[in-house]
Amino acid sequence: MSPNPCSAHVAILGAGIIGLACAWELVQRGAHVTIYDTQTPGRGASWAAAGMLAPAFEAAAEDGAHPRLFDLCMESAALWPGFAASVSRASGRDLGFSPGPSLALAFDGAEAAGLHRLSAALTRHGVASDLLLPEAVWDIEPAVSRGVHGALRLPTDGQVDNRAIVSALIEALGAHQAVRFVTVPAPLEDRDGRLCIEGHDMILAAAGWNTAAIKVRQNGEDFSLVNWDTALDEIDCYGGQMLSVAREPGLPTMTLRCGSIYIAPKPDRVIIGATMEPGRATLAPDEDTIAELRAEAARLCPAIAYAPEVETWAGVRPGTLDHAPLIGRTRADGLFVASGHYRNGILLAPVTAKIMADAMLDGKTGDLAAAFSPARFAAATA
Repeated sequence: MSPNPCSAHVAILGAGIIGLACAWELVQRGAHVTIYDTQTPGRGASWAAAGMLAPAFEAAAEDGAHPRLFDLCMESAALWPGFAASVSRASGRDLGFSPGPSLALAFDGAEAAGLHRLSAALTRHGVASDLLLPEAVWDIEPAVSRGVHGALRLPTDGQVDNRAIVSALIEALGAHQAVRFVTVPAPLEDRDGRLCIEGHDMILAAAGWNTAAIKVRQNGEDFSLVNWDTALDEIDCYGGQMLSVAREPGLPTMTLRCGSIYIAPKPDRVIIGATMEPGRATLAPDEDTIAELRAEAARLCPAIAYAPEVETWAGVRPGTLDHAPLIGRTRADGLFVASGHYRNGILLAPVTAKIMADAMLDGKTGDLAAAFSPARFAAATA
């Protein structure tokens, strides 16, 4: 039986966008939450992201992705306006939220063919998009290079200022009487086969690619959390490098995509990203890689070549083999997980929070949520 939501005490391990969003949803439903993170809250992968909310471009075009990832992304995109409004009201912050549209660009025949494939995939899903000729592209976004062959307008794909939403969640949660932030490792222990933290009814692992580093005390010794559910060992690290330039006249004002490159204008900067480097856990950007990113972005928008550089950085995303998160109850009694969101952590935060609150407080798991259970990896390797 699930605990009464008004008396449930939940321990969340990890203060990134997923842990913070889950905490927000849980306290809205009456739960008490303790958030454990030894690092500065929100300063991991969530801070290093660009705030892309791109269900159509990311999920529909991703080779090898979980077959229902697109559905999950679209459901979360639909939740974002309400989620952003509630966090903005509570914190008094402008989150830089824009529901769309964005433009996916093509500069050669292969890229144009890719846009047609994406358009066809979206049509199969019943999602609107518009193929545009160059003249229409320049009318919408004059900063785009005159070498563009065409574009696909994606009404569903927008963005948010990722640093603003993380900061707003931290502020709103910090002011909530039912929330505590704790900066020491969670005192997780095995008691007769159940994972426990004193004073809490349930535990949610939301530590991203550091999940395997979470320790459990058993019989006086510390062991990795993955020993209690081997599916957690499927969460791997995917490095990414990015840069930002000053927001100046002549730079793009809407989100642009082309292959693996994106350009995301924020109120005070324009973010350019991002590499995808499996197994890279280094937080130091590489000068040559950053130069290549900037050159590729300048191919899309020539003015980027001359804009003053503001910042360069590297982050580490948590991902799985099917590019989809682990969401739900684990094999370990008392433990739930929400991790492995790959490139879509910001996008998937609201739907992940809803799924976790439904499961933890109401004992409910719908068909879509069940598709992302960690049990899918156990089934695949059995």
